[in-house]
Amino acid sequence: MRAFLKYLARGVLLCAGLLVLSLSVCLAAGLFWIPEAGESDAEIPKVYVIEPKEEEQAGGETQTAENTAEQGTESPAAGKTEGGEGTAASAGADAGADSRTDSGAGPVKMLFAGDLFLTDLLQTKYSQQGISAAASEGLLSALREADIFMLNQEFPFGTTGEAMAEKEYTFRVDPGYISVLSDLSVDIVTLANNHMLDFGRSPLTETLNTLDGAGIAHVGAGENLEEAKALKTFEVNGRTIGFLGASRVIPEYSWNASSSTSGLFTTYDASALVEQIKKAEESCDFTVVYVHWGVERSTQPEEYQRTLAKQYIDAGADAVIGAHPHVLQGIEYYQGKPVFYSLGNFIFNNGTYESMLVELTFGENGTEIRLIPCVSEANRMRLLEEDETEAFYRNMEGLSSGISIDSGGRVSRQTDADVSGE
Repeated sequence: MRAFLKYLARGVLLCAGLLVLSLSVCLAAGLFWIPEAGESDAEIPKVYVIEPKEEEQAGGETQTAENTAEQGTESPAAGKTEGGEGTAASAGADAGADSRTDSGAGPVKMLFAGDLFLTDLLQTKYSQQGISAAASEGLLSALREADIFMLNQEFPFGTTGEAMAEKEYTFRVDPGYISVLSDLSVDIVTLANNHMLDFGRSPLTETLNTLDGAGIAHVGAGENLEEAKALKTFEVNGRTIGFLGASRVIPEYSWNASSSTSGLFTTYDASALVEQIKKAEESCDFTVVYVHWGVERSTQPEEYQRTLAKQYIDAGADAVIGAHPHVLQGIEYYQGKPVFYSLGNFIFNNGTYESMLVELTFGENGTEIRLIPCVSEANRMRLLEEDETEAFYRNMEGLSSGISIDSGGRVSRQTDADVSGE
């Protein structure tokens, strides 16, 4: 009996040792993903298994004016000429071209907004009053003056699918309301966010088709991974501007696009997006990365946001734009490049909240930055009055690091703040 118990004890110890060894190997190989400390978005599971990565061919997508004409759709910024310094077309340079040293190139004015959602109330008002139900004339004028206007489309266009049962908030908008985006002079949207598959994959296909039909470019989601991670470029005033979109916030792993499955381009592991940025740098004069990240209702960026921003800029990004927290977060510079951690909500819900547009003007003297403060009241966005802007600018300075903002909203860099937190 003693011999039996002795061998039994040895067997138990051997099994325990093998179990510990197996777990160690799995963790070392990265087979388990554990969110960083401080990440508290309730829609992300605490731990889930990462399937082995498929090897994908990284590549950018450039819509040329010729290809667009063949497809029977107008270019993303067709007809947008009021007050602009140039008309944006969806035409990109040849894959091997580099226009950085082109002589005679003019400035490019880009405008960025945060999260857009079209509530039932807004849809009703829009049907009755037109775009004035969503935005003031002063704001609409500012949107029209930009060569390129980009925002985060926080919903799918669709009429099919079933709502995800586990989610508290699920969004979907009838494709007929694509005219709201056109009336807002939207040129490009990122679809990489935590609501794009609220009703499954069929509304994503409807969304892609709806945007294509309206001539609005999109990044961050697609019918497969190649489409989801594709670079979109605009040719404006002799300069090539590139855009990439990705999400660091998804409800579950299945939302990831794959070689054969529609979905989102994600950046929990930065390597795939970093590779796309490096490729974009070869053909673009200016590259923008728009990321869905952070914690909802937090005015402070998470440490991982700073780490990712540093990686994107080291890879060649010229500006990093963030969304998802639904509130404004600060601005920092790294290596002379701006990071806007969260632009908050644009037109989103029925509440009253402050927001802002970020205007980046890229030219031969570098990049000039101007903030355009706004306020949303009952689903209608307007510019802040002049006597309201001073407090807004001081608040943004308080949220930010190493910047100052003058009375006209122009941002100046005081120090090269290290967004890595080191």
